[in-house]
Order: sequence, then C-alpha cells, then structure tokens
Amino acid sequence: MITPVVDPLCEETVVSYIRDLARLSEGHYDTDDWVFPTHYHLLLSHGRRFTATTQPTNPVGAEPKECYSNAARHARDGLPGHLIYAEGYALPHGGNVPVGHAWCVRPDGTVVDPTWADAPGRAYIGVAFREPQDWPYDGGGILQDWQRAYPLLKGGLSEGALLPYGRPL
Repeated sequence: MITPVVDPLCEETVVSYIRDLARLSEGHYDTDDWVFPTHYHLLLSHGRRFTATTQPTNPVGAEPKECYSNAARHARDGLPGHLIYAEGYALPHGGNVPVGHAWCVRPDGTVVDPTWADAPGRAYIGVAFREPQDWPYDGGGILQDWQRAYPLLKGGLSEGALLPYGRPL
C-alpha cells in the first residue's frame, strides 16, 4: 500500500530555495521582455506541491542520476493518463538541500519517483507537463536544459501545456 506523506516544513524548504534562487538571479540577465526571467520564476508562477509517498517505486532499468529520462520513459510506458512527467525541485530523503529533479505524478498529485530507489524524496515542487512528445526521453530535462527552456521562458507556456495536478503553492 502506498502511503501519502505531506511534510509542510520540507515543502516550504523547497519553495524557499526556489524563491531565493529567483531573487538572486534578478538583474543578472537581459530578460526584461521575457515572460519568465528564469525557470525559478516559472515555477513560482505555475509550480505545484506534489505528495510524496513512503514507498520506493524504482522500476527495472531506471538509471541512477538520469531522473529526466527515467521519469519521461516511466510515464510513457505506464497506463495512458495514469502517470505524467513532472519536473522541478525535490528534497532527497537523506538530504537537506533541494535538487533539480524529475518524477512522475498521478492525477491525484501523488509522486512515483522512478529514480530514487533507496527512498523517495521528502518534498516535490514542480510542474506537470501534459504532452508526451515534449518530455525529455534523451535526458537533460525541460526546465534544466537551456534549449528546451528558452522558448518557455521567453514566450511563456501555451494554453494547457501544464496539468493542474498537485496542490497550489
């Protein structure tokens, strides 16, 4: 049985981390005409809180340190509509500093993390991307990869690009 775990302190640690990085980046880039100056700003505008679980969900074939492609492939190979690719920042089970990460999310907002085999993370803050053709099967992430992030940051998100899974920030 999968037990949902909501830890408000851990979630606030991740949100504060994203806010701090957004503040630190302001004024350092020529992005005045962009919708989002950085992916941190995109996450603060559209990010959601996803519910961690107590059960590891590492599938056969998931590679350590390949979270972006692991999550994309795991969501693609699952039942259609059952899992969606999500990306943002997560607080690892044994760590105190959030890291850029990708995972899968169910429609109810619970996380399926195909990469962290030892124990799921304690908090996940990010966005769920609707379209499987946009998921990074080759790694690199959507928000973390400059070439993929640039059109989203400069021009904004298309209508319906994100799913409202999870809880608002």
